[in-house]
Amino acid sequence: MVQSLHLVHPNCTILVSMMRFSLLIILCLFLAACDGGLAPPPPAEPGFSGTVYFTPGSWPPTDSLVSIMIFASKIYPLDSATTVSGLFSDPPLIFVYPSISGSLRPFYADSISYVFPLRSGAYKYIGVIQQISSDLLHSSIRIFRVVGFYKNPSNLSQPGTVIVDETSQVKEINIQVDFRNPPAQPF
Repeated sequence: MVQSLHLVHPNCTILVSMMRFSLLIILCLFLAACDGGLAPPPPAEPGFSGTVYFTPGSWPPTDSLVSIMIFASKIYPLDSATTVSGLFSDPPLIFVYPSISGSLRPFYADSISYVFPLRSGAYKYIGVIQQISSDLLHSSIRIFRVVGFYKNPSNLSQPGTVIVDETSQVKEINIQVDFRNPPAQPF
């Protein structure tokens, strides 16, 4: 009877072990890199975004600048009565960003980028308001004024409408503000 002897060189055993270990590492890295494959992307928060550009040298003195906010109104034209009812109706028809007690920052910048989360709908008048007084008790004092609005690309003297749907964010809703030459006041 003939016995066969299989002699394995020690370097071959080490090489096979290294190959197995390398394969295991590559497999682990491959599995860690898989993140859902063809899963749909996370839903975008509905609303719109853009940049507010300020005309150089037009910022008012600090004593007449309480806050600046962006508003989005489902109704146009606006007057004092429709503004108040639009802000406090249920559901609201006028929305303010960042909030009625907040402000875009920083003041005295050349521009401020923003993202305004909103429900789906048609927004007929979008603009920037300046709060010029914090005295809410005296109705004879003008508290807010519109200092810029998103313009209709077809007619730059009119507000542009923005349609927001549930699945995306409308981009490039840019607004030019010139504190020294504000648009006609709706209220």
